[in-house]
Amino acid sequence: HDRVISLPEVRAIYQATFEIGELWGPLFRILLLTGQRRGEIACLRWANIDAPNARIELESRQTKNRKPHIVHLSLPALTALEARRQISGETEFVFTTNGKTPSSGISKAKARLDKLLGQDFSPWRLHDLRRSMATALAASGIPEGVVDRIQNHAATSSAPSAVARVYQQADLLPQRAAALDRWADMVTDETAIVVRIAK
Repeated sequence: HDRVISLPEVRAIYQATFEIGELWGPLFRILLLTGQRRGEIACLRWANIDAPNARIELESRQTKNRKPHIVHLSLPALTALEARRQISGETEFVFTTNGKTPSSGISKAKARLDKLLGQDFSPWRLHDLRRSMATALAASGIPEGVVDRIQNHAATSSAPSAVARVYQQADLLPQRAAALDRWADMVTDETAIVVRIAK
């Protein structure tokens, strides 16, 4: 239960999601790019999507800790949702096959993803994506309080200082957006050096 997926492995998972269809591919990409809980994304409604402001807005009844939550959408995440909208149309739920209820069968879809990744890929769980994101962002210099707010949970350190408690409770929306954009660049490998070739 403590698997941290390496960045090359994360990238392999991301690429494999483009081969598992128009329903599960975008769902797995949103999970990977946002670091949110599986149930909260699987039950996502189009009413939660604020595309002009590039974010998901979850109500308190939709989150595990019963607190409203805002999730920034990086460009790849917005692209995944737009691809899904073109298929689903104006249904209530983002990830649905009948337009009325969230899709079931995520475990079978995960098994298909595992098959694409191959036998040499170490076993992993969807929840590991959250841990791996948090680890990678912390390693890249993102403060713990920002990562905690992205994933909508309190810091795990014992006896935080008064300053730390205030910092963790602040919205920190610009910092969270910058962190998720950085994570998207890491996942999609968009940080590579681009060399202009003369015509």
